[in-house]
Parts: sequence; structure tokens; C-alpha cells
Amino acid sequence: MNIREKFAQYPNDMQQWMIEKEKTKLTRILQALEKGKKAYLELKQENKGQWLKETIELLEQYLNLLPQRDCSLDEVPNEYILQLWSKLETDTSLRELISQVETRYEELLKI
Repeated sequence: MNIREKFAQYPNDMQQWMIEKEKTKLTRILQALEKGKKAYLELKQENKGQWLKETIELLEQYLNLLPQRDCSLDEVPNEYILQLWSKLETDTSLRELISQVETRYEELLKI
């Protein structure tokens, strides 16, 4: 059973909650990237911030692998999230990447 079939089995309110949760996570990843870039510019002048640089590169790599979109993450249609989940379901390297991203973006948001 693929991700779309599994998703369709949930009640509508649960589906909407799952979609909103994913949109929030993606928005937070973007926010973390912005904060990280800003902080890195300051640390770079002091020859510091290697972890920050690696984290920024990791977040950018992940975001570049997502399906293309022409609107903000808050406005993406549910279909976009389903495409993302389908891609995560079939692409092991992307799944590994998101696990790294999820451990790092929360730390960036604390900056």
C-alpha cells in the first residue's frame, strides 16, 4: 500500500492535521535556514561556525530536492505534501537526509 492509499484511510480531520503539521515543519526548516545563514555570516568573520555551515548546506540540499513549488509553504496545496511524502517513501537517500535535517533545524531555530 503506497502513501496515498494509507493517507486516504484516515478521517478528513486527521488528514488535514497531518498536512498542516508537514507544512509547519517545512516552514520551520526554511526559518531555520534563514536564521542559520544570518548567524553564519557573523561567525564566518571570526573563522567559526563550521557546524552552522554544514547545517545550512544540509538544509539547502534537502529543500532543493523537494518538489518544485510556486507559492509559500503555507499556501501549497495538499497535493504538494502528498508528492513530498511519496518521494520520501521511495527515495532512501532523501529519507536519510530528512532525518539529519530534523535533528539540526530545531537547533537553528534556538539561535
